[in-house]
Amino acid sequence: MKSIRWPAVVAILLTLGAAGAPGQVRPAFEVASIKPDDDPARSGFLKPAPGTLTSANISVKSYIQWAWQVEGYQISVPAPLKAIADSRYAIAAKADGPGPVDQIRLMLQRLLEERFHLSVHFEKRDLSVFALVMAKDGPKQLRDPAPGSVPHMDIDPHHADSGQHWMFYDEPVAALIGIMSNGLGRPIVDMTGIKGAFDFAFVLPDWNRAEGPLGDHVVSDVFPEIQRQLGLRVEARTAPIDVLVIDHIDKSATDN
Repeated sequence: MKSIRWPAVVAILLTLGAAGAPGQVRPAFEVASIKPDDDPARSGFLKPAPGTLTSANISVKSYIQWAWQVEGYQISVPAPLKAIADSRYAIAAKADGPGPVDQIRLMLQRLLEERFHLSVHFEKRDLSVFALVMAKDGPKQLRDPAPGSVPHMDIDPHHADSGQHWMFYDEPVAALIGIMSNGLGRPIVDMTGIKGAFDFAFVLPDWNRAEGPLGDHVVSDVFPEIQRQLGLRVEARTAPIDVLVIDHIDKSATDN
């Protein structure tokens, strides 16, 4: 089996870890250029590297999403600011030395605040979510991890014809959320109440045989398998979620 830390074919729900606390002095890029770059026919990209950030044809909203590590449904843009948030730019920025991606995120936060006079705040809002809860016959197949095991996930390649065989080692049941989130447009929240880490397996139905939107496939095919295989159920609920509210954005960036 090939060992990996995160699923390569699905989106993992992002945390707010790099959001930057109120009043925190964020690091800054040494030099940074921001130029309008709006071409609907061309794909955009955002490429962080140690101490640098390069991008093209990316919306202000997408920059905010990446910098604050939130999902699209976690950003609230007032109607008067929507056109500004959708405007696209290219950025070429360099720090005074190499640094990790989380530091680049903080630098981008500061750059957006300085050049666009961006102001944002977090608040809790009740949003539609999918809740991972205990089914009547669950949980199933949760085993205590071996002493000294390292938390990780594997995909067993020997059974690819029947779907993706995910093997979880020393992981919480919430690790399932990562392979269910793609295409849903709403968060999945762990409400099982199950504490600790376990060894368990889950066979993800074959993605290549899905028809229609991926999110519909997850709801109709993956959710029932969660209950059948593991005794856990996914149901629609509302829950308080951190939302990043955009208070102000200038129509254009200040001079480079």
